[in-house]
Amino acid sequence: MKKILCVGHSACDITYLTKEYPLENRKYKVDETKMMGGGPTGNASYLLGKYKQEVSYITTLGTDPYGVSIVSELESVGVDLKNSLIRSGYNTPCSMIITNTSTGSRTILNHRNKNIIPEDYKIEYDKKPEIILFDGHEIELARLALKEFPESLTVLDAGSYKEETVELASKVDYLICSEDFARDYTKVESLTPENYSQVFSQMESLNGKNVVITLGEKGCIYRKNGELYNHPAFQTKAIDTTGAGDIFHGAFVYALSNNFDFIKTIKFSSVCASLSVEKIGGRESIPELNDIYKRMEKWESTDFKI
Repeated sequence: MKKILCVGHSACDITYLTKEYPLENRKYKVDETKMMGGGPTGNASYLLGKYKQEVSYITTLGTDPYGVSIVSELESVGVDLKNSLIRSGYNTPCSMIITNTSTGSRTILNHRNKNIIPEDYKIEYDKKPEIILFDGHEIELARLALKEFPESLTVLDAGSYKEETVELASKVDYLICSEDFARDYTKVESLTPENYSQVFSQMESLNGKNVVITLGEKGCIYRKNGELYNHPAFQTKAIDTTGAGDIFHGAFVYALSNNFDFIKTIKFSSVCASLSVEKIGGRESIPELNDIYKRMEKWESTDFKI
């Protein structure tokens, strides 16, 4: 087990559950609502804490009720927040999530004000992190962590395309990017088996180390021994896909921390995400470790050469 640092975005997720996506200019009564902490590295750090890893998290939060609730959730699983900037002058971001339970799809509306990082801010630590996970947000904090810990193994959750995310993508050891990020970076209309090789090569040109492109229910693609492969996703009935990508990335870091080989890391992360979409919510859907290993034992996954 290695010391892990997560750096990035936190939010309070307020989820509205519906059986169909709403139409404009109508009123709807939703089946249920849920409120919990969220954000890419926020969810990943929660997962790592739940799985008993030595994890610290750097983010920005207000002292409003949303921020207080998020701090309580993270500390309940042992996440170290001593370097997070939690201040009365900051605003805790909030996301409204509309989840269509008939398909598992979700639409997210996020609001956040930029919380200014003090010029004299420094990261305090007793032990240097051996693995760092970024999500492309809180870029000033990410730059500082890269400078402070140049020998750490670094992973990027590149979910959406932004200049800051591209900057980090060129510097990390593992670029784990979404289909949306790869499509927007390479300017293709969609990713298809016919252009997988072309798109993947362009992402490798950006990163130059290790690249994985996640494709949702189509699995993910990666390179092994010079060949491109498609690792399938575990086929399941999705109820809510909120946080599935965050959970994949958190599981990926867990696997690196516990010295899994690359293929087992991909399989572990895929199974973890597959279990999460079978439940409602982001953090509440993070599966137990025993359930992941049970599904891994039963799943005869076969990678397909592209």
